Amino acid sequence: MRSIVSLGVVGCGLLAAAQYTPSLNVKVYNASAVDTASIYLAPHTGPAEGPYVFDQHGKILYSIANRLGNVFDFQPCIYQKQLRYCLFQTGSTNIAKGYGNGTASIYDNQFHLLKGLPTSDYHEFKIVQAIDEANASVNDIALLTLYSPVRRDLSQFGVANEDNKGWVIDCRLRALDPTSGKILFDWSALEHVPLSESLVQPTGAINGQSADFAWDYFHMDSIARLYNGDYIVSSRHTSTIYRISGKDGSILWRLGGKSSTFQLQGFQFSSQHDVRVIKHSGSIMRLSLFDNAYNTFTPPQGNSSGKIIEVDTAAKTARLVQQYNPPEDGFQSGDGGSLQLLPRGNVFICWGSIPYVTEHTADGLLVYSAYYAATGSSVSSYRAFKAPYTGITNS
Repeated sequence: MRSIVSLGVVGCGLLAAAQYTPSLNVKVYNASAVDTASIYLAPHTGPAEGPYVFDQHGKILYSIANRLGNVFDFQPCIYQKQLRYCLFQTGSTNIAKGYGNGTASIYDNQFHLLKGLPTSDYHEFKIVQAIDEANASVNDIALLTLYSPVRRDLSQFGVANEDNKGWVIDCRLRALDPTSGKILFDWSALEHVPLSESLVQPTGAINGQSADFAWDYFHMDSIARLYNGDYIVSSRHTSTIYRISGKDGSILWRLGGKSSTFQLQGFQFSSQHDVRVIKHSGSIMRLSLFDNAYNTFTPPQGNSSGKIIEVDTAAKTARLVQQYNPPEDGFQSGDGGSLQLLPRGNVFICWGSIPYVTEHTADGLLVYSAYYAATGSSVSSYRAFKAPYTGITNS
């Protein structure tokens, strides 16, 4: 770590530089192939937690660390037709158990707070735009995950209390108008996915014996919205990707896990994060994801990797289009991680609990690798992004 002078807080709602900043240490840099956009990173559970913007060489352009607590999902977003910055600020958290409440926040390019949406989980906060053809308009929709402990009969899973009831997390998908707060869609995993689909049993910090130790049977970690209003939901603890009807909440299909609708042709994935739709035409859908292959509760299934998968809903098959391997052997990321398809075709990967970011060409060649903490330390970033940066700088 390296120290800089704290600039304190300037103006109403404007957040300035932190007391400490991490170094982004570049190990691989292919100048002719790497995308030149800035890197958005939010290390947490360390002495320099918070959001940072780096250039490709590791120079800090801006940081507001140690002002917001633990931060997740720091990225540029479009809100009310303007470029803004979105992030999740944790409040009272159960990060060690895999969830936490706080505020989904939107800042302008001077880092004034524009909007805060209270929510009970940090795994997804994304603003997407939906076309309203009837009114010839484009509307903002905020996608959020919510985690709520509820009581259920868990006796068949070995949770025995005097009334045979234990505690389980109900993961919810919520879509709302970020300006008014109006709920547009709400979906409960418990109402649609049986407990028996889980690959992670009640144990340790999620033993189901109390609300604080509720069994996280589903663990929703990403949400994507299709143009027709359906949703793609990723569940780490069922190792399944679900397509959810935006009309009635029914499950239209499952990819992976115990009850896959599709035959996976020569590949597997598990405990995945950050599932995104990168192409959808007719019966063909291409998905990108970060395949953790590890969740800290069950044995690793190999190295973590990035994957592009093509699903054929007519043939009921799924095939691996491309895999992006880690820069070193032994990368087994137990939580977090993201894969971003860049405009020129490169792929940018955050390795979750392993404090590395990498960039690869479309066919898998490593062209960039950098680390921001020692491997094995508690410092990690839930996701990371590459995009141009036009906000204020520390200088």
